[in-house]
Amino acid sequence: MLDARLMPSLAGLIERGVMGNLASLRPILSPLIWSSIATGKLPDKHGILGFIEPDPVSGGVRPASSYSRKTKAIWNILTQQGLRTHVVAWMATHPAEPIRGIAVSPLFQRATAPLGQPWPLPSGSIHPEQLSETFAALRVHPGEFGEEEILPFIPRAAEIDQDRDKRLAGFAIILAECVSVHNAITWILEHEDWDFAAVYYDALDHF
Repeated sequence: MLDARLMPSLAGLIERGVMGNLASLRPILSPLIWSSIATGKLPDKHGILGFIEPDPVSGGVRPASSYSRKTKAIWNILTQQGLRTHVVAWMATHPAEPIRGIAVSPLFQRATAPLGQPWPLPSGSIHPEQLSETFAALRVHPGEFGEEEILPFIPRAAEIDQDRDKRLAGFAIILAECVSVHNAITWILEHEDWDFAAVYYDALDHF
């Protein structure tokens, strides 16, 4: 398609930049890799080394956080250049960073209570904070899914003994989180000006 001149924007990026084969990093740990994508640096430089890290407050461990990244991500650089930038659900970006745009942390989409019970956003999930109610309303709870949503993906779902096999419930969680992330990024792109937007969909990884 590039040779046929059907993708001029991508062709322009290649002509003005660098292109090469893509290889992953070792060890293959998602927060480490996605932090390298966002910073252009290896883990020893950006400081995110895995899924968890020491918690200096409790003395235990906590999920890898935006506090531990030692270098600027692309959204920090673009913010400094005055560009309107948004980032949604990127690995190791909780709490949400104060950028010139909207930041939604990867804890935003996780259901923490049964359907019908209060489900508050974790503190620090949204920047700017005054948009928290808007984004809380965009989330989908896995308990909201029924046959109409599940059968297109798992046509024989009715044959699964859910008392013995919990994978159907796991599927509903993955799908609900994916829909919540998609709701967030599409709301941003429809309602906000933007020069750059980054979103991480972890559903394919989990599936």
